[in-house]
Amino acid sequence: MAAAIRSIEACAVSLPRDVPYLGPLGPGESMNAKGYIVRRGNRTIYPASDMSVIVKATAADGIVGWGETYGIVAPQAVLAILREVLIPFVEGRDARDAPAIYDELYDLQRVRGASGGYYGDALAAVDIALRDLAARQAGVPLSTLLGGARMTRIPAYASGLPKATLAERVALARTFVARGFLGIKYAAVISHEGVVEEMHALREALPDVDLMVDLHWRYDADEALRLARELAPARPYFVEAPCASEDVDALAEVAAHAGVPVAAGEEWHNVHEARLRLPRARTDRITLLTRRALRRGY
Repeated sequence: MAAAIRSIEACAVSLPRDVPYLGPLGPGESMNAKGYIVRRGNRTIYPASDMSVIVKATAADGIVGWGETYGIVAPQAVLAILREVLIPFVEGRDARDAPAIYDELYDLQRVRGASGGYYGDALAAVDIALRDLAARQAGVPLSTLLGGARMTRIPAYASGLPKATLAERVALARTFVARGFLGIKYAAVISHEGVVEEMHALREALPDVDLMVDLHWRYDADEALRLARELAPARPYFVEAPCASEDVDALAEVAAHAGVPVAAGEEWHNVHEARLRLPRARTDRITLLTRRALRRGY
Protein backbone atom coordinates (compact mmCIF):
# COMPACT_ATOMS: atom_id res chain seq x y z
CA MET A 1 0.00 0.00 0.00
CA ALA A 2 1.25 3.45 -0.88
CA ALA A 3 1.57 5.80 2.08
CA ALA A 4 -1.03 8.54 2.42
CA ILE A 5 -0.20 12.16 1.63
CA ARG A 6 1.15 13.68 4.85
CA SER A 7 1.54 17.29 3.73
CA ILE A 8 1.42 19.61 0.74
CA GLU A 9 3.44 22.81 0.62
CA ALA A 10 3.39 25.57 -1.97
CA CYS A 11 5.68 28.48 -2.70
CA ALA A 12 6.28 31.09 -5.37
CA VAL A 13 9.59 31.32 -7.23
CA SER A 14 10.85 34.47 -8.93
CA LEU A 15 13.96 34.54 -11.12
CA PRO A 16 15.37 37.82 -12.46
CA ARG A 17 15.71 38.36 -16.20
CA ASP A 18 18.21 40.49 -18.08
CA VAL A 19 15.51 41.25 -20.68
CA PRO A 20 11.75 41.16 -19.94
CA TYR A 21 9.70 38.28 -21.30
CA LEU A 22 9.19 38.56 -25.08
CA GLY A 23 11.86 41.25 -25.42
CA PRO A 24 12.95 44.78 -24.54
CA LEU A 25 10.34 47.42 -23.81
CA GLY A 26 8.83 48.84 -26.98
CA PRO A 27 7.42 52.28 -27.80
CA GLY A 28 4.93 53.41 -25.17
CA GLU A 29 5.75 50.53 -22.80
CA SER A 30 7.03 50.91 -19.24
CA MET A 31 7.39 48.88 -16.08
CA ASN A 32 5.10 49.78 -13.19
CA ALA A 33 5.95 49.85 -9.48
CA LYS A 34 4.93 46.19 -9.08
CA GLY A 35 7.32 45.05 -11.78
CA TYR A 36 4.73 44.43 -14.51
CA ILE A 37 4.61 45.46 -18.16
CA VAL A 38 1.58 45.81 -20.40
CA ARG A 39 2.55 44.95 -23.95
CA ARG A 40 0.84 47.38 -26.32
CA GLY A 41 0.74 44.75 -29.05
CA ASN A 42 -1.82 42.59 -27.23
CA ARG A 43 -2.72 44.65 -24.12
CA THR A 44 -1.59 41.77 -21.90
CA ILE A 45 0.32 42.03 -18.61
CA TYR A 46 3.69 40.31 -18.14
CA PRO A 47 6.22 40.36 -15.28
CA ALA A 48 9.75 41.68 -15.51
CA SER A 49 10.99 38.48 -13.83
CA ASP A 50 10.18 34.80 -14.39
CA MET A 51 7.63 33.68 -11.80
CA SER A 52 6.18 30.27 -11.08
CA VAL A 53 4.40 28.35 -8.33
CA ILE A 54 5.86 25.10 -6.98
CA VAL A 55 3.97 22.43 -5.02
CA LYS A 56 5.64 19.76 -2.88
CA ALA A 57 3.55 16.72 -1.88
CA THR A 58 5.10 14.55 0.83
CA ALA A 59 3.80 11.08 1.72
CA ALA A 60 3.89 9.55 5.19
CA ASP A 61 6.85 7.40 4.12
CA GLY A 62 8.84 10.51 3.14
CA ILE A 63 8.55 10.13 -0.64
CA VAL A 64 8.05 13.48 -2.35
CA GLY A 65 6.26 14.51 -5.54
CA TRP A 66 6.62 17.85 -7.26
CA GLY A 67 4.24 20.02 -9.26
CA GLU A 68 4.57 23.37 -11.00
CA THR A 69 2.11 25.81 -12.50
CA TYR A 70 1.63 29.29 -13.82
CA GLY A 71 2.55 32.06 -11.44
CA ILE A 72 3.44 34.52 -14.13
CA VAL A 73 1.15 37.24 -12.72
CA ALA A 74 0.11 37.57 -9.05
CA PRO A 75 1.43 34.19 -7.89
CA GLN A 76 0.08 34.96 -4.42
CA ALA A 77 -3.43 34.48 -5.84
CA VAL A 78 -2.55 30.92 -6.86
CA LEU A 79 -0.96 30.29 -3.46
CA ALA A 80 -4.07 31.54 -1.65
CA ILE A 81 -6.29 29.13 -3.58
CA LEU A 82 -3.91 26.27 -2.91
CA ARG A 83 -3.59 26.93 0.81
CA GLU A 84 -7.15 28.01 1.59
CA VAL A 85 -9.16 25.76 -0.72
CA LEU A 86 -7.34 22.82 -2.29
CA ILE A 87 -4.65 21.54 0.05
CA PRO A 88 -6.95 20.83 3.03
CA PHE A 89 -9.00 18.48 0.85
CA VAL A 90 -5.96 16.53 -0.38
CA GLU A 91 -3.86 15.84 2.70
CA GLY A 92 -4.47 12.33 3.97
CA ARG A 93 -5.53 11.04 0.55
CA ASP A 94 -3.85 8.45 -1.68
CA ALA A 95 -1.83 9.94 -4.54
CA ARG A 96 -2.91 7.06 -6.77
CA ASP A 97 -6.39 8.59 -6.70
CA ALA A 98 -5.15 11.70 -8.52
CA PRO A 99 -7.75 11.53 -11.33
CA ALA A 100 -10.65 11.29 -8.86
CA ILE A 101 -9.15 13.98 -6.64
CA TYR A 102 -8.86 16.29 -9.64
CA ASP A 103 -12.56 15.88 -10.42
CA GLU A 104 -13.53 16.53 -6.79
CA LEU A 105 -11.42 19.67 -6.57
CA TYR A 106 -12.75 20.90 -9.91
CA ASP A 107 -16.33 20.53 -8.66
CA LEU A 108 -15.59 22.57 -5.53
CA GLN A 109 -15.43 25.79 -7.53
CA ARG A 110 -18.02 25.14 -10.22
CA VAL A 111 -19.78 28.46 -9.59
CA ARG A 112 -16.58 30.38 -8.83
CA GLY A 113 -14.46 29.91 -11.92
CA ALA A 114 -13.83 26.18 -11.95
CA SER A 115 -12.85 26.02 -15.61
CA GLY A 116 -9.75 28.18 -15.72
CA GLY A 117 -7.97 31.23 -14.42
CA TYR A 118 -6.07 31.16 -11.17
CA TYR A 119 -8.15 28.23 -9.93
CA GLY A 120 -7.24 26.16 -12.97
CA ASP A 121 -3.58 27.00 -12.43
CA ALA A 122 -3.71 25.99 -8.77
CA LEU A 123 -5.52 22.75 -9.57
CA ALA A 124 -2.89 21.86 -12.18
CA ALA A 125 -0.08 22.21 -9.63
CA VAL A 126 -1.78 19.76 -7.25
CA ASP A 127 -2.59 17.29 -10.02
CA ILE A 128 0.99 17.23 -11.31
CA ALA A 129 2.44 16.80 -7.80
CA LEU A 130 0.10 13.90 -6.96
CA ARG A 131 0.83 12.08 -10.20
CA ASP A 132 4.56 12.56 -9.69
CA LEU A 133 4.25 11.26 -6.13
CA ALA A 134 2.26 8.19 -7.23
CA ALA A 135 4.91 7.34 -9.82
CA ARG A 136 7.73 7.72 -7.31
CA GLN A 137 5.89 5.54 -4.80
CA ALA A 138 5.44 2.88 -7.47
CA GLY A 139 9.08 3.15 -8.48
CA VAL A 140 8.28 3.76 -12.15
CA PRO A 141 8.60 6.73 -14.52
CA LEU A 142 5.55 8.97 -14.59
CA SER A 143 5.15 8.14 -18.29
CA THR A 144 4.41 4.54 -17.28
CA LEU A 145 1.42 5.61 -15.18
CA LEU A 146 0.21 7.78 -18.06
CA GLY A 147 0.21 4.88 -20.52
CA GLY A 148 3.86 4.47 -21.45
CA ALA A 149 6.56 6.52 -23.18
CA ARG A 150 5.98 7.15 -26.89
CA MET A 151 9.52 8.35 -27.67
CA THR A 152 12.94 8.56 -26.08
CA ARG A 153 13.96 11.96 -27.50
CA ILE A 154 11.93 15.14 -27.90
CA PRO A 155 13.23 17.77 -30.33
CA ALA A 156 12.50 21.36 -29.33
CA TYR A 157 11.93 24.61 -31.14
CA ALA A 158 13.24 27.92 -29.82
CA SER A 159 10.34 30.03 -28.59
CA GLY A 160 10.89 33.77 -28.62
CA LEU A 161 13.52 36.09 -30.02
CA PRO A 162 13.88 38.71 -27.26
CA LYS A 163 15.84 41.38 -29.11
CA ALA A 164 14.95 44.97 -29.91
CA THR A 165 15.36 45.04 -33.69
CA LEU A 166 14.52 42.72 -36.56
CA ALA A 167 18.18 42.39 -37.53
CA GLU A 168 19.05 41.34 -33.98
CA ARG A 169 16.19 38.83 -33.88
CA VAL A 170 17.28 37.24 -37.16
CA ALA A 171 20.85 36.99 -35.84
CA LEU A 172 19.60 35.37 -32.63
CA ALA A 173 17.53 32.89 -34.65
CA ARG A 174 20.68 31.89 -36.52
CA THR A 175 22.44 31.11 -33.23
CA PHE A 176 19.54 28.88 -32.11
CA VAL A 177 19.67 26.93 -35.36
CA ALA A 178 23.44 26.57 -35.00
CA ARG A 179 22.77 24.99 -31.60
CA GLY A 180 20.57 22.35 -33.22
CA PHE A 181 17.02 23.71 -32.99
CA LEU A 182 14.77 22.56 -35.84
CA GLY A 183 12.30 25.41 -35.53
CA ILE A 184 11.98 29.04 -34.47
CA LYS A 185 8.93 30.86 -33.11
CA TYR A 186 8.76 34.63 -32.83
CA ALA A 187 6.28 36.88 -31.03
CA ALA A 188 4.09 39.23 -33.05
CA VAL A 189 3.79 41.47 -29.98
CA ILE A 190 7.34 42.75 -30.48
CA SER A 191 7.43 42.61 -34.30
CA HIS A 192 7.67 46.39 -34.42
CA GLU A 193 8.94 46.31 -38.02
CA GLY A 194 5.95 44.17 -39.03
CA VAL A 195 4.77 40.59 -38.47
CA VAL A 196 4.91 39.72 -42.16
CA GLU A 197 8.27 41.41 -42.62
CA GLU A 198 9.73 39.39 -39.76
CA MET A 199 8.45 36.08 -41.13
CA HIS A 200 9.91 36.75 -44.56
CA ALA A 201 13.22 37.98 -43.13
CA LEU A 202 13.54 34.80 -41.08
CA ARG A 203 12.62 32.64 -44.06
CA GLU A 204 15.26 34.31 -46.20
CA ALA A 205 17.88 33.75 -43.52
CA LEU A 206 16.74 30.22 -42.62
CA PRO A 207 15.28 28.58 -45.73
CA ASP A 208 15.06 25.05 -44.29
CA VAL A 209 13.89 25.76 -40.72
CA ASP A 210 10.32 25.47 -39.41
CA LEU A 211 9.09 29.00 -38.69
CA MET A 212 6.18 29.82 -36.40
CA VAL A 213 4.61 33.00 -35.12
CA ASP A 214 2.70 33.55 -31.88
CA LEU A 215 -0.01 36.11 -32.60
CA HIS A 216 -0.99 36.38 -28.92
CA TRP A 217 -4.77 36.65 -29.48
CA ARG A 218 -4.49 40.13 -31.00
CA TYR A 219 -6.63 39.87 -34.19
CA ASP A 220 -10.24 39.40 -35.16
CA ALA A 221 -11.08 36.73 -37.74
CA ASP A 222 -10.88 38.98 -40.82
CA GLU A 223 -7.56 40.49 -39.74
CA ALA A 224 -6.10 37.06 -38.97
CA LEU A 225 -7.16 35.67 -42.35
CA ARG A 226 -5.59 38.59 -44.21
CA LEU A 227 -2.41 38.14 -42.22
CA ALA A 228 -2.34 34.39 -42.89
CA ARG A 229 -2.54 35.01 -46.64
CA GLU A 230 0.43 37.37 -46.43
CA LEU A 231 2.43 34.90 -44.34
CA ALA A 232 1.64 31.86 -46.51
CA PRO A 233 4.44 32.33 -49.10
CA ALA A 234 6.99 31.99 -46.28
CA ARG A 235 5.57 28.54 -45.41
CA PRO A 236 4.83 29.02 -41.70
CA TYR A 237 4.81 25.77 -39.74
CA PHE A 238 1.89 27.28 -37.85
CA VAL A 239 0.38 30.56 -36.72
CA GLU A 240 -0.54 30.44 -33.05
CA ALA A 241 -3.39 32.03 -31.10
CA PRO A 242 -4.68 34.36 -33.82
CA CYS A 243 -7.90 35.42 -32.02
CA ALA A 244 -9.10 36.04 -28.49
CA SER A 245 -9.47 32.72 -26.69
CA GLU A 246 -13.09 33.37 -25.76
CA ASP A 247 -14.03 34.07 -29.39
CA VAL A 248 -14.64 30.45 -30.37
CA ASP A 249 -16.36 31.40 -33.64
CA ALA A 250 -13.42 33.51 -34.78
CA LEU A 251 -10.89 30.76 -34.06
CA ALA A 252 -13.01 28.24 -35.96
CA GLU A 253 -13.28 30.61 -38.91
CA VAL A 254 -9.53 31.17 -39.06
CA ALA A 255 -8.72 27.47 -38.65
CA ALA A 256 -11.07 26.60 -41.50
CA HIS A 257 -9.93 29.22 -44.01
CA ALA A 258 -6.40 30.40 -43.14
CA GLY A 259 -4.68 28.10 -45.62
CA VAL A 260 -1.88 27.54 -43.10
CA PRO A 261 -1.86 25.41 -39.93
CA VAL A 262 -3.31 27.17 -36.87
CA ALA A 263 -2.12 26.34 -33.34
CA ALA A 264 -4.14 27.05 -30.20
CA GLY A 265 -4.75 25.77 -26.70
CA GLU A 266 -2.04 27.22 -24.48
CA GLU A 267 -4.69 28.97 -22.39
CA TRP A 268 -7.15 26.04 -22.32
CA HIS A 269 -6.99 24.64 -18.82
CA ASN A 270 -8.75 21.31 -19.20
CA VAL A 271 -10.63 18.90 -21.43
CA HIS A 272 -13.88 20.85 -20.98
CA GLU A 273 -12.39 23.98 -22.54
CA ALA A 274 -10.90 21.93 -25.39
CA ARG A 275 -14.26 20.28 -26.12
CA LEU A 276 -15.83 23.69 -26.66
CA ARG A 277 -13.43 24.34 -29.53
CA LEU A 278 -12.12 21.19 -31.18
CA PRO A 279 -15.45 20.09 -32.73
CA ARG A 280 -15.50 23.44 -34.56
CA ALA A 281 -12.11 22.93 -36.18
CA ARG A 282 -11.61 21.28 -39.55
CA THR A 283 -10.48 17.70 -39.02
CA ASP A 284 -8.17 17.76 -42.03
CA ARG A 285 -6.35 20.85 -40.73
CA ILE A 286 -5.86 19.29 -37.29
CA THR A 287 -4.66 16.05 -38.89
CA LEU A 288 -2.17 17.92 -41.07
CA LEU A 289 -0.66 19.75 -38.12
CA THR A 290 -0.57 16.56 -36.03
CA ARG A 291 1.25 14.64 -38.76
CA ARG A 292 3.77 17.42 -39.22
CA ALA A 293 4.36 17.59 -35.47
CA LEU A 294 4.92 13.83 -35.26
CA ARG A 295 7.33 13.95 -38.19
CA ARG A 296 9.44 16.63 -36.52
CA GLY A 297 8.94 15.30 -33.03
CA TYR A 298 7.38 18.44 -31.52
